[in-house]
Amino acid sequence: MRNLVLFITLTACPSFLFAQKTIISQEEKLQLLENLTHVIHAYYVYPDKAEEITDYLKKLYATAKYDSLNNPTELENELTKNIFFISKDKHIRIAYNPGLENDILKFNASGKNAEKISLADLNKERQKNFYFRKVQILPSNIGYIEFTNFAKPGKEANKTLAAVMQFISNTDALIIDLRNNYGGNGTMVNEILNYFFENRTYSGRAFNRIENKWTDSYVGSAKKKSEKLFFNKPIYILTSSATFSAAEGFAYALQYLKKAMVIGETTRGGAHLTRSFSLGNGFVGFIPYARFENAITKTDWEGKGVIPDIPATSENSLLMAQQDILKKKLLSADENEKKKISWLLNYYKSKTTVITVSSSIAKKYEGRYAEFEVKFENNELKIRDTNQPTIQYKSLKPITETLFQAGEDYQIEFLSDSNGIINAIKMYWEDGWSEEIERLENDRIK
Repeated sequence: MRNLVLFITLTACPSFLFAQKTIISQEEKLQLLENLTHVIHAYYVYPDKAEEITDYLKKLYATAKYDSLNNPTELENELTKNIFFISKDKHIRIAYNPGLENDILKFNASGKNAEKISLADLNKERQKNFYFRKVQILPSNIGYIEFTNFAKPGKEANKTLAAVMQFISNTDALIIDLRNNYGGNGTMVNEILNYFFENRTYSGRAFNRIENKWTDSYVGSAKKKSEKLFFNKPIYILTSSATFSAAEGFAYALQYLKKAMVIGETTRGGAHLTRSFSLGNGFVGFIPYARFENAITKTDWEGKGVIPDIPATSENSLLMAQQDILKKKLLSADENEKKKISWLLNYYKSKTTVITVSSSIAKKYEGRYAEFEVKFENNELKIRDTNQPTIQYKSLKPITETLFQAGEDYQIEFLSDSNGIINAIKMYWEDGWSEEIERLENDRIK
């Protein structure tokens, strides 16, 4: 989880004077190491591990490990690798970025500069719609939200969030897609979580190394409930191996507080809040300074990731979430709704299930069924409406050995009589309508 507003400066040199360097001097390396070890020692979230890291870096420097690394990119990569060797912390990183360091220094120099930088950050997030990429209602009244980052909370960001939640407020279930979400602002995590808890709920506690204290954390908002934007409905979260940081924290909280089912891949495993520190000469350190302890697990997802309740590939997780929701809806649906849900379940099954129908069976399906013609060609069953000669054959994708998906439009089931002869097809549509069509007499094949 990255910070957007608070930076700590350790050098008095104005970095706006720095130009992009191609060579880093030995003196600059020493200054970088001194600033870096100071920051880690003072602010890294685990004090004992901070000692190990700084001792290791000093040892490497003393053995001339960095003497030949004169290129800024080579140096940042080596330092990051060396720190990770001890910390195993995926958030901690050193970067050569004079522009960012310049912003850090300006941010700390005056309130006016801080305002300008904060406004620039707001403009960038506004242009990205505060990272909300897709909000829609999927078939069978399932809400779907995809966002790729957690924006900094504020009047505009919160207003956009409220509009998103209002749009999906009347759905029967909700899928939140975090497969391409790499983190962001930790405060926004709680802002979104507030929509899913009817009462103020203890979610855990956070340790802040800079302030050197633990703080209890709660989720839930009476305001959301009064605005009728509290959601007491099935929630599904989609994850991938790329899901990281604040996105992991969001999924982890809902999973262990029994508010959501996680479907997908185990996430990357980065749990610490990070701040950006000026290290001098164009270098910036991204140093984790805080960690969270879940109310249920008494730990976090650092190094382990969020483990899904239902493992699935990233590509299949959305379909699996839809299928799980539909199967549960099927239990309480009326007869007409059951037909619609069954159609959708079979449709999704056609996308994920590999069924092979032998050529000998497939050939038995060939023939005319009123205006519909079925043929087996190039090892594939196809169907077309002969009343529409300009329409190409639709491929029939097996759902079972007798039930097939015809393109995106309808499903066809091949029916047989008591002698095993295919004598009709039954067509099913998404709206629950079905129709049985007999095979033409001269096209019946034993």
